[in-house]
Amino acid sequence: MAVLVVGNCTYDRSFELDRFPQPGETLLAHRSCADIGGKGANQAAAAACAGVPVAFCSVVGLDPEGAEFERHLSTAGVDLRFLLRRDGPTDTSIIYLVPGGENAIVSSHALTASLAASDVMPSLATLGPHDILLLQGNLHRETTGFCLREGHRQGARVILNPAPIHYDYDDLWSFVSIAILNEVEAVTLGHCADPIESAGTILSKGVDVVITTMGAAGALLIHRSEQLRIPAPPVDVVDTTGAGDVFCGVFVAGLARRLKPDLAARWAVAAASLSVTRRGTQRAFPTHEELASLLSRARLPD
Repeated sequence: MAVLVVGNCTYDRSFELDRFPQPGETLLAHRSCADIGGKGANQAAAAACAGVPVAFCSVVGLDPEGAEFERHLSTAGVDLRFLLRRDGPTDTSIIYLVPGGENAIVSSHALTASLAASDVMPSLATLGPHDILLLQGNLHRETTGFCLREGHRQGARVILNPAPIHYDYDDLWSFVSIAILNEVEAVTLGHCADPIESAGTILSKGVDVVITTMGAAGALLIHRSEQLRIPAPPVDVVDTTGAGDVFCGVFVAGLARRLKPDLAARWAVAAASLSVTRRGTQRAFPTHEELASLLSRARLPD
């Protein structure tokens, strides 16, 4: 079973601060770093590190950052035959980090926004009934909708992590097998103040499973009338950047390895919890060896 991720690439520049800046204020960072990022690239890399075949459809610029993406993701084992190179700078994210690991992120998306249905169709044509399609919310709604419909039409298991939110999915949920959202996203897209009730609303639209990630509280998996709370281990949080992407990538890798969703989610929670103890985006991701160890522990009974 193979995984296809269609999403974005952003070159991350992080700045560690005592607090977030106020309007009109300039602050000096204690430390800064650059790293490969973007929700699509992050999730593809995390899934590949978990040891499953992963192809990635995205776009980067004809610049040094774009070349770095090719080197890094190729080394991580991601199939890049559907990675496009175009004129213009690779999309960039500016990340502010404050003590406790909280962050604020601003991203450009000009190149990502240029991805059209015709660009992603060659990758979608490779999907079969035993494959998994993983999407985020970075693409134009028309492109995302096309991917969801096409993946569903070809019988693939369609996983949607609809972040960042800049449009609704009310007419698209029926093409989604599993939705992965944080609490804010669940409330926004489920049109209800309670995350659990919101998940129920999304399930009623045709989604099989809704997973709500809750940071230090772990995750909640809801399937029909069944609910499973998966606690996160206590950790010293350094940087939460990319933790949700680690969860998505490792969870999908678990499904590709034919794990049941509850065990895949346990593995993903453990992996995301480890990632927040380190600085950076993909440099903070668990290694293949660490993920293998975490999976062995996740298989143990509580």
